Amino acid sequence: MKPVVSVVIATFNRREKLKRALESVFNQTLKDIEIIVVDNASVDGTEDFVKSIQDQRICYVKHDTNKGGPAARNTGIKKAKADLIALLDDDDEWFPAKLTKQVEKLNENPSHTGLIYAGAEIYNEVQQKMMQIYRPQFRGKVYQRLLLGTILSSVTSVLVRARCFEQVGGFDEKLSSCQDWDMWLRIAQYFEFDYVDETLVRINMHGEQISTDYTKLIPGRTRMVEKHAEEFKKYPDIYLIHLKRVGKLHFINGTWKQGFLWFEKAIKLRPIEFIKILGWCLFELPYIKYFSPSKQFKKFKN
Repeated sequence: MKPVVSVVIATFNRREKLKRALESVFNQTLKDIEIIVVDNASVDGTEDFVKSIQDQRICYVKHDTNKGGPAARNTGIKKAKADLIALLDDDDEWFPAKLTKQVEKLNENPSHTGLIYAGAEIYNEVQQKMMQIYRPQFRGKVYQRLLLGTILSSVTSVLVRARCFEQVGGFDEKLSSCQDWDMWLRIAQYFEFDYVDETLVRINMHGEQISTDYTKLIPGRTRMVEKHAEEFKKYPDIYLIHLKRVGKLHFINGTWKQGFLWFEKAIKLRPIEFIKILGWCLFELPYIKYFSPSKQFKKFKN
């Protein structure tokens, strides 16, 4: 018989964090699941650890080379047997009732609801303190809202009908960042979203995420804007926001020439933006570059 939920975990050289993530899966009140661990060619003993677990629900797959998170998720999704798929990052955790409550919520919804997400607590592992609580806000037809940016805390918070992936395809393996936003945007073209208004996920911040790595953040954001440019252009205010965001990322990173080119596009679209961009450069940029945590980000070299 098919399991109720297929859990897909992509991992790379995070054996200790993976142990914690898997423990949160084993502690789920919903037991009728399969657990697909896709290893992106780890060399830290991850394979031995996973294979040592005595649980028949686990399926272990290892890539010969590190193909990236999107490719690993796609491998897991293709192997999934259930009609519902849950994605878990190897450094995050679920609260025990996460899957149970999301399955119940999805069962209450019509078939055109394709995705259920949930609230999350965002925890700073370095400083050992809670950073914030993310509360879901948007349900129903969320496509236009998603054009502005993602509305979900992370992939860790979702439960998705397998036929959503059948409809729109897998994660874009050419995106070095923004892969989840791109996926939710594509799913939202065909399906509605809903949420469980409870904190069911813990997202652990430790300085290794893509959000702290401009070598991945800038190319991913650039491809995302270019990929969906025709849709963004239908909403000039939204398109303007994305043009300026990429420009700001380049200025923070120190790739000034590329930043000027993106700001130029924004100014051509709306000349008054010159004043806003100048104000940001004079008053916000110095603080970001010299006093905020972004000064420790991995720099992108074009």
